Amino acid sequence: MRVDELLNMYYDELSDNEKYVCHYLTGHYEECGRKTVEEFAADCNVSRTLLIRFAKKLGLSGYSELKARIRIERRESEPNVEGLLQTMTDSYHKMMEDLIKKNLTNLFAKMYHADRVFVYGSGSSQSRAASEMKRIFLPAKEMIHLHGHDLSGTLKKIVKPEDLVVVISLSGESDMVVELAKALRVSNVPAVSITRLKSNTLASLCEENLYINSIRIPVTYDMEYETSTPYFILIEYLYLSYQNYLAEKKNKELESVQKFRK
Repeated sequence: MRVDELLNMYYDELSDNEKYVCHYLTGHYEECGRKTVEEFAADCNVSRTLLIRFAKKLGLSGYSELKARIRIERRESEPNVEGLLQTMTDSYHKMMEDLIKKNLTNLFAKMYHADRVFVYGSGSSQSRAASEMKRIFLPAKEMIHLHGHDLSGTLKKIVKPEDLVVVISLSGESDMVVELAKALRVSNVPAVSITRLKSNTLASLCEENLYINSIRIPVTYDMEYETSTPYFILIEYLYLSYQNYLAEKKNKELESVQKFRK
């Protein structure tokens, strides 16, 4: 599991000082990857002991493993201007590898039992992804697509604990999606985040987290652009996996009925 995923997974278990380290770390991965525990602790204005304890709370052996993981992940994600297409292709493969390893059973169970599933996209690309998710899932599970800042307020008013809300955001840090996620948490409404693979507030507030590997086109190409294709790869994978979940569920129910008749 990548460091960003660990930060999101264990965020609620961290103390206030450890959460401060978490926030500092997400903006200073490069420094962590090359500095000693004493140097990075000084940068964070915390003790060496607290920094080691922080790493262990993420399920790691200590700061050395945290540092090693960050260095490896940064090498994997370094943009290669000369081979941009290869970089993008590699990122898609890496995302699929991570998805295949992820256990989606709990997510699919919540989706299956939900009275209603709302899908909310916070931006234009995210809204298109939400619309596609509604379309592709139609044969298996009806979804309600909402988009726009005003509708996020409406969503907070109409959802119930029996529903499920999928929030699609790039950074997971906009005031609007964070406010929405907090309101869902207070109302005990299950929520799923889909964001860029980076520690973010939205993911820390949701019960289930899904990530995309988004690549930003280098300025060398004279354009500002961040790929949206990973959203659609993820959604298609989710749909096919959900169909497998339904098939397995049906087979288990048939087996149970057959055993009962015997």
